[in-house]
Amino acid sequence: MLRLLLALACATPTPPAADAPASPAPAGPRLDPKLLERSRGSEDVDVIVISMDCLRHDRTGLDPASGVRTPNLRAFADQAVVFHDAMSAASWTVPSHMAVWTARWPSRHGLVNKLMPDPTGTKLIDATLRDDIPTYPQAFAEKGWVGAAFTGDAGVSARFGYGRGFVTFLDDRKFGGMDHSGPPARAWLAEHAAKERMLLFFHGYDVHGQAPLPDGVAPVRGDYTGPLDGSIAEQAKYRELALSAIRNPGDAASLGSALTKEDAAFLRGVYDQKVEIADARVGALLADLKASGVWDRSIVALMADHGEEFLEHGALDHGYSIYQEQLHVPFLIHFPGQSTRVDVHETVRTIDLFPTIADALGMPQLPDVDGTSLLPFLRGEVPTPPGPLLAESDYRLYVHLRALRKGDHKLILDLADGGVQLFDLAKDPGETQDLSKTDPRRAYEMEQELRTELLRWKTDPSRFLGRAEAPISVY
Repeated sequence: MLRLLLALACATPTPPAADAPASPAPAGPRLDPKLLERSRGSEDVDVIVISMDCLRHDRTGLDPASGVRTPNLRAFADQAVVFHDAMSAASWTVPSHMAVWTARWPSRHGLVNKLMPDPTGTKLIDATLRDDIPTYPQAFAEKGWVGAAFTGDAGVSARFGYGRGFVTFLDDRKFGGMDHSGPPARAWLAEHAAKERMLLFFHGYDVHGQAPLPDGVAPVRGDYTGPLDGSIAEQAKYRELALSAIRNPGDAASLGSALTKEDAAFLRGVYDQKVEIADARVGALLADLKASGVWDRSIVALMADHGEEFLEHGALDHGYSIYQEQLHVPFLIHFPGQSTRVDVHETVRTIDLFPTIADALGMPQLPDVDGTSLLPFLRGEVPTPPGPLLAESDYRLYVHLRALRKGDHKLILDLADGGVQLFDLAKDPGETQDLSKTDPRRAYEMEQELRTELLRWKTDPSRFLGRAEAPISVY
């Protein structure tokens, strides 16, 4: 606490830890600029956004070390820009997807939980996006795209504001998978393809802990002889048990010794089973896009909103922390006519998705957004993708966490107790070695940069300090 108070009281930042390196020169086009121009001003470009909720990048075939078979994602990647280090704005569905919809950080779009105080401040009511904050689907509707969304409800329910700009919005099954949203999405596609410009959002919770394996599919147990069964009831039980460890500001979610490494490996195996099943369900839609000719003339994006933890930091599920297993997600964009793969290893942000699509189409950007088009970077006009690289979570009022990445370093700030953690992701991708005490200057400078950004959002970080709140039970 003393370190924090001294930092806040300091009026003049300390000198940089080292001389700033010269700005890197642009590396040349990563994608043919002529290909990117094909969409600009076109009257027949469709936009397809696929969200595989809760999907970790390292549990897909996009990461060769995963061992997970995702042939449809790999086929998609063969004709897309593949962003290998994409960072979500939040570690759970509600704020993360809305950050994509609005291209604003969660604290700026305001939809940080499923419930919010009513005008009197005496009770909690359903949260919804403020009327004065526009979304990109609304902008597309105003420009003539016909929007349809087929979702798994829960965190992307229309009642939160996700339905704005869509003529059709399916959200009738909580934590529904693409086995539910897929058939009506494919039927809608067949009816509307080539008749009108389409904005199609296809989403499912297939790999989520609250989505069961299909009927007749048993968890692969291998050598596992423990007591777990991989059910959704079991997952909810251990999620809430980990959250119950958060009793005071600054506490972390923890299962203690309730689960073993062998338990976590079994649950990760169940997750991998779900990933392979979800890949096949996505593949059915991709096959329809290609058979109908929509693929060739469309911008098709595939993303996830967050990842999942399996005891990497002592807990299970997501939302309660902002370590990389919950933020590093798959992110791919196919542009009309693209037939080759482009691999991008620089860190990018999922909030840049719709600004990139709008730029490709020659549409004006929404006002007052944080997201920025990736096209100047892909055309080789700028050397690095847009920044800053930020993330946050106020999950169910259990935590108030913020993060900043700069190069290989990542700082996590706990607004509840002022604690900081600093990691070198190049040397320590698992975020196990906190460097805040051994590299205090870097930690201080990154914390001040992060706090400055929070003040730019008109967020007073001090209002969370020492704050104890009754958590939200709705998940």
